[in-house]
Amino acid sequence: MPAVPSQLTALDFAEIKESIKSYLRTRSEFSDYDFEGSSAAYLIDILAYNTYYSAFNANMALNETFLESATVRDNIVRVAKQLNYTPRSVKAAKACVAINVQTSAVGNSPNFPQTVTLKRGDVFVSRNITDTYVFCVVNDVQVSVDPQTGLAEFSKIIFYQGNLLSFTYVVDDTKRQEYIIPSDNVDTQLLRVYVRPNIQSSQTDEYSTANNVVNLNSNSRVYFLEEVDDLRYKTVFGDGVLGRKLVDGEVIEMRYVRTAGSEANGCTDFAFTGLIVDSEGRPIPPQNITITTIDAAQDGESMESPLSIKFNAPRAYATQNRAVTEADYEYIVSTIYPQASSITAYGGEKLSPPIYGKVFIAIRSKAGTKLNATTKLNIKNDLLKYSMAAIEPVITDPIEYYIIPKTWAYYDGNATSKSDSELKTDLLRNIDKFNAAGKPNRFGGRMEGSKYNNMIDNTDGSISGSVTQMTLGQNLDQFTFGTVFTQCLNFNNPIHNPGDLAGTPPDGTGDGDGDKGSCAPTYSTVKSGTFYATGYTDSLVDVVGEGVSTTQLATTVTSDDTETLVPVNIRDDGRGNLLLVTTRNEKELILNNSVGSVDYSTGKVCVGPLAVGGTPDGTERLPIAVNPYSVSITIPPGVDPTIFNPNVYPINYINNPGVVSPFDPNNFDGWNYGPTDINIIDYPTDTFQYPEFDSCF
Repeated sequence: MPAVPSQLTALDFAEIKESIKSYLRTRSEFSDYDFEGSSAAYLIDILAYNTYYSAFNANMALNETFLESATVRDNIVRVAKQLNYTPRSVKAAKACVAINVQTSAVGNSPNFPQTVTLKRGDVFVSRNITDTYVFCVVNDVQVSVDPQTGLAEFSKIIFYQGNLLSFTYVVDDTKRQEYIIPSDNVDTQLLRVYVRPNIQSSQTDEYSTANNVVNLNSNSRVYFLEEVDDLRYKTVFGDGVLGRKLVDGEVIEMRYVRTAGSEANGCTDFAFTGLIVDSEGRPIPPQNITITTIDAAQDGESMESPLSIKFNAPRAYATQNRAVTEADYEYIVSTIYPQASSITAYGGEKLSPPIYGKVFIAIRSKAGTKLNATTKLNIKNDLLKYSMAAIEPVITDPIEYYIIPKTWAYYDGNATSKSDSELKTDLLRNIDKFNAAGKPNRFGGRMEGSKYNNMIDNTDGSISGSVTQMTLGQNLDQFTFGTVFTQCLNFNNPIHNPGDLAGTPPDGTGDGDGDKGSCAPTYSTVKSGTFYATGYTDSLVDVVGEGVSTTQLATTVTSDDTETLVPVNIRDDGRGNLLLVTTRNEKELILNNSVGSVDYSTGKVCVGPLAVGGTPDGTERLPIAVNPYSVSITIPPGVDPTIFNPNVYPINYINNPGVVSPFDPNNFDGWNYGPTDINIIDYPTDTFQYPEFDSCF
C-alpha cells in the first residue's frame, strides 16, 4: 500500500511540488528516479499548480466565513447579519433655507389664500466646486398666509441632496418575493414605506423600521431592513407574530432618496425648481419666491466601509440594544446621531464633585459647532429608550481644554539656509497638522510631550532638539455678572507646587507668615485672565495701598456700583490658596487672600465664593491657566482638548549656546482675552471653540 502524503497543510508552491516528489519516491518505480529535467517534472508542476490553486481557493473561501478575515463586502455583510447588524447606508447631505412667498388675491376679491404648500419632490439645484446637485423635500410642507399682506414664510425648510424616487410591489403569496429597493446609493434614514389594501385604494398605512423584536406583536406595522448584494437594501416584513404579515394583493410603496452622499457637501446657493401651490390650487410664480440660505449642505456621508462594519458589528451585538456601560452609550449615540465626529460617555461619579444617577455624553459634531437645544433633547429622548430607568442621560458640549505650548527649537545655522522666521512658519504649520491629526479621537486620551517634541525635531533636518514648556487652560463659565459663585476646574494633571522650591532659611526664623522653617514661595503656577470683581473698586485699592491687611478687607469691600471696578487677576500663593490681586503704580496689591484653593497634586482648582462684575470682552467666561508638572498631558473625562496659541522660538545654537530649562516660572504668564493691556493673548479660534449661531441642526 502506498504511503499517504504527510504535508497536507503546505500552501507554498515549492513545498507542494516537493511533497509530490516525496510521495512518488515511496513507489518502487520512482525510488531512484531523477525528476529534475525529466518529462515527469512538467506533470509534477501541473499537479502542484492545481493543488496550489485549490488550496488557495479553499483557504480564501473559509476566510470569507469569518468576520475578522473576510475581505469581500457582500460576505462581510452576511456575517454581520448574524450579529443583527445592518451596515449604515450612504447619507444624504442636508441644507436649510428660509422661503418667503408672496401670494396674490383670490379672483376679484381682496382676500388672499389661506395657506401655501411646498410639494414634495425635487425642489432645489445647487453647485459646489465639483458638480451640480439636485435637492429634494421628502414631505409636503404647508404654512399659513398672512391675511393682511398675503405673505407666507417657510422659516426653516430642511431638504436633502438627491432625487426623491418611488417603487411599488404587489404582494403575491404564490411567489417567493424579496422587496428590494431597486437603486443603489439610497439613504435608508429617509426611506418611507407605505402599504395599501389594493392597487385601487388610496388608503395607506405607514410602516416604520424595527431594530429589534422587543414590544412587537402581530399587529405591529413594522419592517426590518437588510443590506443585500450590489450595495442595495431590502425590506423584510413581519410573519404574523413579530410584526404584521402582509396579505396577498396588498401594495407596498417605497419612497426613497438616491443621493451622492458626501460629494454634495458645501453647496450654499440654491435655485428653486420645485412647486409651491396655494390653497386655491394655483402655482406660485418664481418671481414671487425668495430664498435665503441658513445652513449650507452638510453631513453627507459615504456608505459604511467594510472596515467600519468589521469594527462596529461585534460592538453593536455586545450592546444588545441597551445602554448600561459607557461603551454602550457611545455606540448607541453614534447610531442616533451619525453627524458626530467623536463621542465620549462618562458617569457623573467621575466628576468633581460627583453627580450620581446621571451619565454625561459629550458630542463633538463634524461641523465643529455646538449642538442646539432641540438636537440635544432629541438625542436624549432617543437614548431613554435604551437607558436604565434610574439613570438619566445628559447631552453636553465637550469641556473646552487648551494646551498652550511654548517651544524652543535648537537648530544648526550652518545646516540650513532658512531664516528664523521661515523655520518658525514651518514649525507652526507642523503644530497645526499635529493638532488636527489628534482631533478625531482625543476624548479620554493623552497628549504625549515626547511625540510633540519629536514632531518639532522632525520639522527640519537642521533641528537637533527642542525644549517645551506647557500651560493648560480652561474657562470658568458657570457664573453671571454680579452673582456670587463657586466653580471647580479639574485639570487632571499634577501642577508645579511653588512651595517645593521655596527653600529653608538658614537661621530658622521663617518668613514671618506663620510657617516657620520655610521661605515664602516666589512665584505662582495658577493664574487667571483679567476681569473685574464686584466690590473691588478704586477706593478699595487706595485703602489697600495705604497698608490695610487682607484680613481687614471684609469690612471694606463695597457694592457701590457708582465706583469704577479695577482690573484684577487671580493667582496662587504657592501654599494652596488663591489670591485676588491688582497692580497699582507697578506694584502688586493683594485684595483678597482667600478666593479659592488649588490642589497641586491632582490639578483641581476651585474659585469662589466670588462675584465677577465683568470681563474685558463682555462674555461670561474667565480663563484659568496652570503650569503642569509634566509635558505629557492626561485628558480628563468629557474634555475636548486643542493645542492653542503655540509660541515657538528657533535658536541657532551655533551663535546662542545657552540652554532653556523645561520649567521656568518666569515664563509662565497665564492667559487672557479681550481689549486690555494686562496679560493679553488672543482667545481660541480653533474649531473646538464652537461658534454660536442660529442653525437648523
